[in-house]
Order: sequence, then structure tokens, then C-alpha cells
Amino acid sequence: MVNYKLMEEKRGVVFSTDLMIALIIITVVLGVSADAMDSVGSKIQDYSYANSVDRMAISAADMLIKNPGTPENWEELGNFNGVTPGLSHVNHVNSGLSQKTLSLQKINSLKENYDELMRGRVIPPYHDSSLTICPVDPSMEPITMGEISTSSSDVVVVNRRVLCNFYNTSILVFIDAMKYNSNKSKQKVGGFICPHKDITGNPSHIAVDYKNKKSGWTCYHFRVTQDMLNSKDFYLMTDPVHVTDNSAVWIIDCSENSTEDSHPFSNQPIRVNDVIRACIGNKTTGILWLHVFSSGNSEKAFNTYLAGYPKGTPVEKAKIQYLNPQPCIFIFKMST
Repeated sequence: MVNYKLMEEKRGVVFSTDLMIALIIITVVLGVSADAMDSVGSKIQDYSYANSVDRMAISAADMLIKNPGTPENWEELGNFNGVTPGLSHVNHVNSGLSQKTLSLQKINSLKENYDELMRGRVIPPYHDSSLTICPVDPSMEPITMGEISTSSSDVVVVNRRVLCNFYNTSILVFIDAMKYNSNKSKQKVGGFICPHKDITGNPSHIAVDYKNKKSGWTCYHFRVTQDMLNSKDFYLMTDPVHVTDNSAVWIIDCSENSTEDSHPFSNQPIRVNDVIRACIGNKTTGILWLHVFSSGNSEKAFNTYLAGYPKGTPVEKAKIQYLNPQPCIFIFKMST
């Protein structure tokens, strides 16, 4: 006779064991799934945060490069309350921004007050950042500012190519020799007339004529102030540096103090501050003239520059390539 009661109890035990195993499996699966979901959620959060920092770094770099700041002359202010910095150069002559051309004055001001001007104005106050502006020309030193904490695990880097007047130079006179291809007088410029005249009152500085190979002068006026003399070194330069025209000479004078004393070119930049100072004397502002004599031989033609460099610039740093904005790499870093 079969003991049905015992069989029912055994089936009950088997059912309870199967249920327990199933619950264990379900629990493990749910645990693994929850862990996976947490991991995915964490990764999504990290990805979202990293993207947010990327966007902030890109926006900060673009703000510095593409805008002059608010107000435009913020670098000249002693108080930076309400200032938002920007580095774009403002061309007041053409009434517009020089896109991707940075102002050295703004760069230097930002360097001196980096944390004050960046935190809470360009980037969030809880982020570290640094900026390096590195000229492509290896002979020029890069400008660096700011610092990334050594404990930062991730750093976002934004690179841009920009232009920068790295030596803060200015061209007062540029004489393009081959521009003058006729014997028509070029000695009246912008309403000013070359002060050199003969005994009859006619211009004695007859223009050079390369087309007909006739020697002569090229004369240009320029304006100088006492402030400029105190803050800049003025150099007379030629391109090419070595002048092969043995007859070439130059004069700097003014209407009130004209002279026939000419000077040869010396195949290197010539500092002319003393000559300029002697011309303007104690006047606040002076209108001076640069006169260049050449043979009219186009094979020996040369261009002439009169340019201002920051005070104390040595002659070896007075290079023509520094007269135009130099290509640089703009490297902005921000910690996450």
C-alpha cells in the first residue's frame, strides 16, 4: 500500500527547493542588472559632465580669442570691477575687430591678473585653467599664465591658431621702392610737402625713377610724440638687410629744422631716437620727414621701414618679421 501522505510531503519539499533556487537566480540577475545600471548611469553622468566641461573650455577659448572684452579698453583700467576679459585686437583705423589677432597689451594684462579675471567671469570659479600663447617662430618665447592643479585627473585642452603682434611694434613709415616707377614728384604726401627746396623755392628732392633708372629721393612724413619717444625705440631698417646700392643714404628732419646731412645705411637696423628727439625738441608732437636717396637701379632696390619697438629692444631683436602679427598656437587648458 502506497503512503500518499509521504509522497505529498516529498513533492512539497521539491517545490520549495525549486522555488528557492529560482528566487536566488532572480536575485542574482536583479543584482547584476542593478549593478550594470548603476555603472551605465555613472558612465552616462561622467560622459555628460565631460561634455559639459568640453563645452565650457571651448566657449572660454572662443570668448578670449573672438572678443576684445567688456569694455573694449579693459586692459587700460586699474579697476577690473565689471570687466569681462577678451584678447582680440581692436583696429580703430578700420573700425573693427582683427579676427583671431590678439592684442599683446590685453595678453599682458590678463597674465598679471589671471585668476581675478578668469574665475567666475570666463570659467566657473571651481575650475583650474591655464593659457599658453606659443609663437610658431622658435626664436620667440611663449607667454604662459594660470596653473592646473597637479591633483586634477582629467584636463580638457583647446588648441587654436591665432595671430599676435608679439613685440608690440608699430610701423611709422614703409617705403616700397618699386612702387615708384615714374619721374613724377611723390614728395607731397597727405597734404604735407617735403621741406627741401632749392634757392628758387622748387622741390630739391626730385623723386627716384626706377623705370628710367634715374636716381632721386623718396620722402614720407610721420608723426611722433614725446610719449612715443619715452616708450619706444625707433629703428630704421631695410629689406633686404644688406643694401648693395652704394649711393643710398637717408635723412630725418622736419620743416623747422631741415638739414642736408645724410647718413649711409649700415646693413643692420639703425636706432634713430636721438635724431628724432633733436628734431622735435621740447614740442609735444612733431611732424618729421624720412628722406631716402637711391640710384634708381631696380636690381639694387630696397624697401625701407621706420618702426617703433618697445623701449629697451636690442638691435638684434629689431627684425622686419616682427613688424606684422606673428602666427601662434593658442593653448587653453581647463581641469575637470
